[in-house]
Amino acid sequence: MSSAPISADIRSISARIAPCRMALASLVSIWAVFFASASQAHVRWFVDTENPGVESFRPWSFSDFEVQGWIGLAVVLIAISILLDSRLPKVPVVNTQLRHDAMELMRILVGMSLLLTAYEGALIAPHMEAYGGLGTILVYLQALTGILLISNRFIQYAAISIMVLYLGVLAQFGFIMALEYINVIGIALFLLFNYMPNEKLRARFKPYSVDALRIFTGIALVTLGVTEKLTGAIWGEAFLADNRWNFLQAWGFEFFTDHFFVLSAGVMEVVFGTIMILGTVTRLNTLVLSCFLLLSNITFLVQDKKDEALTELIGHMPIIATAVILITLGYGQRLKVSIPFGKRTPSV
Repeated sequence: MSSAPISADIRSISARIAPCRMALASLVSIWAVFFASASQAHVRWFVDTENPGVESFRPWSFSDFEVQGWIGLAVVLIAISILLDSRLPKVPVVNTQLRHDAMELMRILVGMSLLLTAYEGALIAPHMEAYGGLGTILVYLQALTGILLISNRFIQYAAISIMVLYLGVLAQFGFIMALEYINVIGIALFLLFNYMPNEKLRARFKPYSVDALRIFTGIALVTLGVTEKLTGAIWGEAFLADNRWNFLQAWGFEFFTDHFFVLSAGVMEVVFGTIMILGTVTRLNTLVLSCFLLLSNITFLVQDKKDEALTELIGHMPIIATAVILITLGYGQRLKVSIPFGKRTPSV
């Protein structure tokens, strides 16, 4: 047998594996950094910016070398995700029963989150305490919505109710805060498209349900990265002043100050949100996010902060529900960035 075909095959396999190795190296290098992003997902719930530890806080500027470096790395990581999307093997479509179970779990988790948050007198997330007559009405509506979802009754009306609740958040807390939680609109659309009573409408819109869920979740992640860790970096620094989670500095990386740690976390949250919006490597992207959401709760428990862990868990339930859907179903069927290279269009 001639060695030429064998050599050609080896070169072909190496060419296919090379992007995977590059992406794996990139993921490993940012693994520790992204931990900060997930674990500080809702730092406003737990900190006071009057903390003496942030007295010397200085906002980042685009002229800073560190900011420019992270922007360049972010662009590279997003480009790698697009390249990998055309190279990774296609994940088989899950069976009907598993899809059904994933949707049932999502419905229950979202319902529990809404009900428990309403019990605390808050809207959508535990730290957004409702106020006034409108707030009271919205809290009762939210409790009813949670009950409907848990009991699997009138799901289409529960989905519309979630949109009404989102408008309530917009009215009570403003545009920026509402944008941070626009993922609930994706959840509402997902439920509405899948539970429409009209069969023709359901057939028309159901293929867009996962895409809507993914894109709105990505927008929320990007917004949180910017508002809580980039332009709102003082929140992250205050959190680190109270909770020594900057493990990189403890490992001897003295240059990784709390200031730089929060910047890195914010950029990575924007990167992961952008990748989710594009629909590239969706399953891999979501799996990494899910792991660190879990780690954030475990860290609170290890530090014996049970109240914070419970609050974090309640707030993360809709995100966990979303992760279950995206890991199970991938990027969706319609709205995804076009891949200009590669012969395959995998759903990963």
